[in-house]
Parts: sequence; structure tokens; C-alpha cells
Amino acid sequence: RIKSSGVRKHHPRSSRMMHELASPRNICLVASLTTCLFFVHLAAGSSNGILAGALRLRGSSRTNEHRWVPQKALPFNHQMAASNARHLVVVAGHSVLMAGNLEDAETDESVWYLLDYQVGKGLPQAIVAHIRTGIEVATSDPEALLIFSGGETRGQTGPVNEGVSYFRVADALDLWSEGDDQAQEEDRAAPSSNVRARTTTEEFATDSFENLMFSICRFREITGRYPDKITVVSFTFKQRRFEEMHSHALRWPVDQFAYLGVDPPASTGFDLEASRQGELDNAARPFEADPYGCHTPVLQQKRRDRNPFSRTPPYPLTCPDMSELLSWCGPELIGQSNVPWSP
Repeated sequence: RIKSSGVRKHHPRSSRMMHELASPRNICLVASLTTCLFFVHLAAGSSNGILAGALRLRGSSRTNEHRWVPQKALPFNHQMAASNARHLVVVAGHSVLMAGNLEDAETDESVWYLLDYQVGKGLPQAIVAHIRTGIEVATSDPEALLIFSGGETRGQTGPVNEGVSYFRVADALDLWSEGDDQAQEEDRAAPSSNVRARTTTEEFATDSFENLMFSICRFREITGRYPDKITVVSFTFKQRRFEEMHSHALRWPVDQFAYLGVDPPASTGFDLEASRQGELDNAARPFEADPYGCHTPVLQQKRRDRNPFSRTPPYPLTCPDMSELLSWCGPELIGQSNVPWSP
């Protein structure tokens, strides 16, 4: 009998096969197959499996945990609520969305595309305060049509516009129901409002003058008439620009125009005095010399910079009786008889 020496001898061919199986490539292949079978088993065997959970995070779930649109939202113009409006409420846009965590839109600057001079100045708080104020005004007046105005102004974000950005934030934060809560606090018998069904967007404006002029046309597109009254919501330091310059250049009746200035608290970094000086240097003085924003190089360039996707507003077609005003460049003011709301 031959006794074993205690040393296992390996067949050369077997050693070669084991070496190949142990190679990094084959180990990864086996691991990938095992992992795949593991996840398939979990998803098939349990509705609460890891794969099913991943699908829920991507929006395929039956739950509505991350749904933006209110589940009981009324369609736009429900029961002709928008078509019958007589009061135009304009919220002028200042930024576009660039992140998906809209629930943080009131506090997180990364949700918004901010220019250097906007960083650390409380802009998220200001934007949501403007949206909230617009909704409150529309809630208090059942004949109000609320318009979030602003175009695709930032080339870096892709074709995302300010108007829809504001609307989506109102959905994500459920600001519509806040208006209902306030109305019901004042009158417990007050029914839920239909403000969302009376809210739309204006998606071409590149500056404050266009915010106002284009929103007037949007109002006419929806109602077939021009508003009896206009309320604009923006920063307090822009009040003079809207009241004394833009509405005057549009020949809009003074007694049919209201302005609501809303600023974020100083604790956010907002500096009202610095903002007033910037307004004077960069907006008020240029518009004083160029009421329609198209006569001087500085305002012409601003509009070009804020229209990176070369969008062309359709308003001369949809509001033909505003066509002369829409193309008027000044610098002299358009005649009162040349606007459709002439007395």
C-alpha cells in the first residue's frame, strides 16, 4: 500500500479551470447573476421588496406621496371661473427651477437658478411669498385671474420658464389650500376656493414691462376682454417702476391699478436699501429713458440675454388690437387712442 504523504496533488487542467473561474471578470459575472436572481426573487415574492421600493421612488407606485398636483384639483377654467374673470393678478417671475426637491423651494437656494447678485439675498423666501400673496389676492376675489409671468430666461437650465416654475412650486407646497384656510378662518361657512382653476401662466416675458404687457394679453386670450382692474405682486422697491413707468407707458388707468410689494425678512440676507439703489441704477433710470425697453442698447441687451432660446411671443396674433402697442418702441409714449383700453 502506498501511504499518502498529506500533500494534495492538483491536476494541471483542474488548476487552470479554477484559476479562470477565480479571475475578477468571472467573479463579477457570477456576482451579477446572483444579485439579479436575488432581486427578481424579492420582487416576485413580496410587494414590499427592494425592487418594488425602487419603483415607488421613481413614481411608479400606487401611492401619491410625492405627487405635486393636488389629487382633487379642478381643471383649469372649471365652470368658466377663468373666462368670467374681470380682475388680473400678476405675479412677476424672478427665477426658474433647477432641482426637483420643490418642497424645499422656500428655503433652499439650490432649487432655483440664481444669478450672483441674487445669492444670499432671501430670494427663495421672496419668490414663495410672492406666489402666496398672489393666491391670497385671488382667493379674496372670485373674479380674479392669477397669472404667473416669466419666460425661459436662463440658458443654463434648459427651456424652463419662470411662469410654470412658480405654478409647480404652488402645487408642491400646496399653497392653494393656505388660501382656503385663511378664507375659512374669516368665515367658517366659506366654501373651498377654485383659485387653482383660475390660475395660469405667461411664458414669454423677459423683463418687468413685458410681465405686465404680456399678462394683459394673456388675460384677453382667456376671457375675450381686457381686465377692469390689475394688481401686480413683486418687491417693494419695484413699485415706482410698475406704477409710474410701466402702467403709464401702457396708458393704463391709474385708478384701475394696484401694487403689492412683498420683501423677505432681513434675516435672510435681504438688504432693502441696497436693492433700492440697484433698482435705481439698473432699472429705473434705463426705463425712464426707454419706457418700452427696446430703444436703448442696455435694455435691448437685457432682453437678448434673457431670451437664450430665441422665443417669439404670439401676442400680435392673439391680441391684434394690441399689435401697435406690442411693437411700439418709443421713446415717446404711445397715444392714448392707440391702446384698446382707451376711455
